[in-house]
Amino acid sequence: MHDFKQQLAPGWTPVNIGLMIILFMVAWPLAVLMIAYIIWGQKLGLDLGRPETLSIFWKRLSVAFRAGLDSFSRNP
Repeated sequence: MHDFKQQLAPGWTPVNIGLMIILFMVAWPLAVLMIAYIIWGQKLGLDLGRPETLSIFWKRLSVAFRAGLDSFSRNP
């Protein structure tokens, strides 16, 4: 059997499917985010099994957001 951290990697693993079902019962927008993580998490460089990827993703997202704000503020 796989390690729990390996089960949290992006993809259709039993743990991810179970989390998605629980999130649908709690709040459907969170479940939609979980589906996005399952489908696009690997392309975005996210892996819930490795917490260091979250800080790297957050840095990339903040740099992209700042670049978007800068380009928006320069165009009248």
